[in-house]
Amino acid sequence: MRLSHPLPFLRLLPAALVALGGALGGCTVQNGNGITREQGDAILAELREIRRALADQPKTKEADAAQAGKVEIDDTSRQVLGSPDAPVTLVEFTDYQCPFCKRFHDRTWPELKKKYIDTGKVRYVVRDMPLTFHEQAEPAAIAARCAGAQGKFWPVHEALFNAQETLSPAMIRKTALGFGVEAGEFDRCSKDPATRAAVDADASEAERIGVNGTPGFVLAEKKGAKLDGVLILGAQPTNVFTSRIDALLGQAKGE
Repeated sequence: MRLSHPLPFLRLLPAALVALGGALGGCTVQNGNGITREQGDAILAELREIRRALADQPKTKEADAAQAGKVEIDDTSRQVLGSPDAPVTLVEFTDYQCPFCKRFHDRTWPELKKKYIDTGKVRYVVRDMPLTFHEQAEPAAIAARCAGAQGKFWPVHEALFNAQETLSPAMIRKTALGFGVEAGEFDRCSKDPATRAAVDADASEAERIGVNGTPGFVLAEKKGAKLDGVLILGAQPTNVFTSRIDALLGQAKGE
């Protein structure tokens, strides 16, 4: 299972989900007769509180938690925004149902786009990493790719994040068609096993290089058909990205 929530949450989550699985009729690895519905509801409430608490942690702790490691991945021309000649590339592995991905999308992405992508300094690439416990994440990723096949990736990408709380198969399809995507072609693409395989390939690549959840980023320089760079893990505050991007831009200039 792929996940990216911070460690305190991860330590509590497995036991809670095992117990909750019994309450909801799922397969569990526990002894006894499970728990009551009231206990299950209490666990859900506690998990929501944990998530809210983690989201409100001081930014300094978030920055300290940033991890970096040298990685190499294949470059791509799909789902790309910015100048092809930009000296730096930022790749995001994302999940449309992940609240931390949305936090990056809402708080950090607009400033990065204005300062770096729009000015030709950074090329931005979106790749998929739908987490297995987010039911609508893979359908959303497939829909965005199929919209991209008709030149509508970016508006659909934005719209899906903006409507994260209401994602459903019908809503995802309606969103894509609302941007002028042709329905027949979209449906064929959505059902094509090759589309899902491409999403899975992105997720496998992310796991290979050490992205253990979403959002995960590679900040890199282009080396032929490869991207050579470092990992940035999690929805870090804007200054974590800007400081590292500025340093890499300085290296590209020989400073």
